[in-house]
Amino acid sequence: MKRYFLEFDVRHPELSPGIGGCYDHLKGDYSKSHVGGYCANSLKTIRQYIRKIRSSLTDLEPFGFRVYDYDAPDEADGHVGQIYFEE
Repeated sequence: MKRYFLEFDVRHPELSPGIGGCYDHLKGDYSKSHVGGYCANSLKTIRQYIRKIRSSLTDLEPFGFRVYDYDAPDEADGHVGQIYFEE
């Protein structure tokens, strides 16, 4: 089982209609600018994903990378704990 997962937002989701449209629990609603679905067994791999996303999706301007850990203590709202953030 993958332990970590990555979510981030993009400033221009209209430039790539195939990306985005995930539920963002921070906003409590679906958002076209929210992207998720990247999973890994280590933080090193997640950081590599972030570098690749920044270089391959430059036109979408990705930002707000959040890493969650299934084994971390739950947040106050009951969701999986966030352990890493990178703007």
